[in-house]
Amino acid sequence: MLGTDELSNLCDASPSTILRRLKKMRKAGVITSEVALVDPKMVGRPLLFILGVRLERDDADVAADFTRKLKENPAVMQCFLVTGAADYIVHVSAKDMEEYERFVQSMLISNPHVTMTETNVVISPLKLGLSVPIDEENLIIAN
Repeated sequence: MLGTDELSNLCDASPSTILRRLKKMRKAGVITSEVALVDPKMVGRPLLFILGVRLERDDADVAADFTRKLKENPAVMQCFLVTGAADYIVHVSAKDMEEYERFVQSMLISNPHVTMTETNVVISPLKLGLSVPIDEENLIIAN
């Protein structure tokens, strides 16, 4: 992440102007959070999985409950509601296969509303990040 001085140089603006713009962007919801990307291997969670999950499609309460459980589960790194064969794409980290098996049992197998799952084991993450390319012309709050 760039500091105020680096942003100042890139934008040709003073550090105080940059701080003011960042504050406005946070308040407007353009910046929703600031995070540090942690290497899962360095914190004892070397296994990464990408799951596709399909639920029964006729019960909004079931979907809401499943979504809530995904959001609350600390092993879930990211979760997306998507179109296609799966309803959800879920990124999960685990310290070992036994922990992942417990996740599958508690979140998927024991849920009678899960109709399909597909697990992909990440061999090597080729690009990780959360940055979004910004086109300043389309930025909602530029000044």
